[in-house]
Order: sequence, then structure tokens, then C-alpha cells
Amino acid sequence: GSITIGTARREGCCEVRVRDTGIGIAPEMTTRIFDAFEQGGLSITRQFGGLGLGLAISTALIELHRGTIRVESVGLGKGATFILELPAHTAAATPASPSTAPATAHDPALIRVLLVEDHTDTARALAHILKREGFAVTLARNVATGLAAIERAPFDVIVSDLGLPDGSGLDLIRSAQKIRAIPGIAMSGYGMDEDIRRSHEAGFSEHLVKPIKVPQLVEAIQRAVGDRKR
Repeated sequence: GSITIGTARREGCCEVRVRDTGIGIAPEMTTRIFDAFEQGGLSITRQFGGLGLGLAISTALIELHRGTIRVESVGLGKGATFILELPAHTAAATPASPSTAPATAHDPALIRVLLVEDHTDTARALAHILKREGFAVTLARNVATGLAAIERAPFDVIVSDLGLPDGSGLDLIRSAQKIRAIPGIAMSGYGMDEDIRRSHEAGFSEHLVKPIKVPQLVEAIQRAVGDRKR
């Protein structure tokens, strides 16, 4: 097969089209294919494997850039075309005057986040996003370095992936609670009731299923810290 990539300038946006000559997509699936874990049926999952998160993650990344993505396909066996649209560059707005209002208990700047994530690119991106949102972020890459960080300094919340190279996020939160009481937010590609139950039993107050959108993560951090302060 082949993949063809084309770009174009449209009114107010830049367009990228990625066209393939692959297995195609049934018409009833074109609106569902971007949902997490959706792969178009069990036969596709058995043949190609994976979790069905690639397009959901792509959608989340594109929405961070205020863009959209959609798919067109004539049908099964006839390939597919993914159309990505991103807003064209415009002059930046004049920044507002800095606020002089006093900080509140929920100000991001007051919230110290321990982010535990072993995937280098994901860790870098999440840390950057959370710092951009105003949080104070310390990054750890595994259970051991996460616990060492907790021993050294106080944190308001732990945000941890569950799949870590020297254990799991469940091990981390259980051990962390023995050092000091810290609310935790679990990040996982699995979101069945049993997965969520295990997270809560281990000590996490929130269980977020990947792909996680920035507002969703920020709100979860605010809730976790708010519950602790009440």
C-alpha cells in the first residue's frame, strides 16, 4: 500500500490530508474511530493488536492546538483519508495586565505536583503543560525516584502513570502513604470498573483514562488538593 500526505492553506486554517490505501473504514465507524479503545471490531483487534488509543491521543494533541481531525472513507478495503485542520497564525493578543488579586488555596502556583512517568516524551510534555498551567512540578521516572522525592520534600498531589519500570503506580501510592498523606491521581490506558476499584483501594483519589485532556487533569488536581484541604 501507500500513504500520501498533502497540505493546503484554506480560509483561516492550514489543512493536512493523510491518505492511505489500507483496509478502509466502514461508514458507521467514521464517527466512532476517534474514541478511546475503538478499533472497528474484534477481528481488527486480533489481527493488528494495540489498545485502540492512537487516534484518541492524536485527537487530544490536535485539540491542544485548537485544531480538528476527521476521517473520510469510501468503505472497507478502499483506504481512508484523515483531514487535520489547524488555525492559521494570527497576531498574538495584547497580554492583559497582571492580576493583583491575592492567591487562593486553589491557585496552581501553590500546588506542588510530583509527576511520575517513565516515558521520556510523555513526561516532558506533561511537565511542560502543568508548568504552563502554573503548577510547581517535580518529575520522577519510576517508583524508587518518586519515593525518594517524597522523602526529600512535601508535595500536595502525586500524578502517576500506573505502568512503571520498577513496579506500578499502585506500589508507589501505597508506599507514599506510609511516608506522608498525599492525594494521588492515577493515569492509565485501562478504565474498567475493576481497574478503577484497584486504584482507589491502593490510595488514589482519582483514576484518569488515557488519553487525558489538559482541563481534565487540571480539574482532577484541583479536586484532589481541595478535598485534602477540607
